[in-house]
Amino acid sequence: MKRDPRLIPLSREHHAALRLGRQLLAGGGQDSLREMLPTLQAHFAEEERSLPPVLLARGQGALVRRLHAEHVSLLTLFAAALRGERLADAGQALIDHVRFEERELFVTVETAFGAALP
Repeated sequence: MKRDPRLIPLSREHHAALRLGRQLLAGGGQDSLREMLPTLQAHFAEEERSLPPVLLARGQGALVRRLHAEHVSLLTLFAAALRGERLADAGQALIDHVRFEERELFVTVETAFGAALP
């Protein structure tokens, strides 16, 4: 699927997140998570900075709330995974979150971008 250029950097980062999710789901990936955590936190912060204004302007408050709630939940699961707990839960949640963003959230954002063009 071709992405709007404004979403490409976020979408590209999802590939690494999916790999990490699969590692966690298989019961490993703690070292990878530790290494990637700053990048994941920055990714979440960028999404929460740049996407809500676009979504809220289109009446998509529910998607904004879901985005934020999933980020909070993922950070909690990541903390548990780093302690050796709930690795599979963290992995599945990360995979599900990336799928939500790629299949629903980004599609809605792209629709809003298209509607804003002259």
